[in-house]
Amino acid sequence: MTSSLRLGRTRTVAAFAAAACLGGTAFANAVPLTVDPHPSAAANLVANANFRSGLNGWGTHVYHANVGGNGATVHDNGYIGQDVPVTNGARYTYSVRAGANPGGSVLALALDSRTGVAYVSRTVTAATNVSQTFTAVGPTVYIACQAGGGAGGWCNDFSLVAAPGPSSGSAGTGSAG
Repeated sequence: MTSSLRLGRTRTVAAFAAAACLGGTAFANAVPLTVDPHPSAAANLVANANFRSGLNGWGTHVYHANVGGNGATVHDNGYIGQDVPVTNGARYTYSVRAGANPGGSVLALALDSRTGVAYVSRTVTAATNVSQTFTAVGPTVYIACQAGGGAGGWCNDFSLVAAPGPSSGSAGTGSAG
């Protein structure tokens, strides 16, 4: 009788273990495999905003620019930019972290791709965050970092996100610092 109890108990334990494995598998399949730890990153319209995937998303507008672990560096009047689809009349906030190489500067830009209307055009001579809110006047915004002269500088962590609030023209509030 002892052996039949052991066999029964072993089967019960095995059944619970199998159920746990199946339940665990079903639960694991129900949970998304990739969870973005930065929900705001999902709202960023800029592809490969921090250059972790090299030049993906930036290949069309690259001249005298290099990409590395700290973002993009631009020199000799070079630039790196990207066309980003937006909704005409909607408000957006553009930001980029930028800095100058010794003796250089960079120009942080956000322009209407169709007309060239400048939403943001800020010269940076020291490490800073450039940020500006604007209302789009066309379907595409060109964002870029452009070298001012030979030494140029660097840029990283681009962002273009929908901004709350009513539209109020293309001039918005901005900050650098």
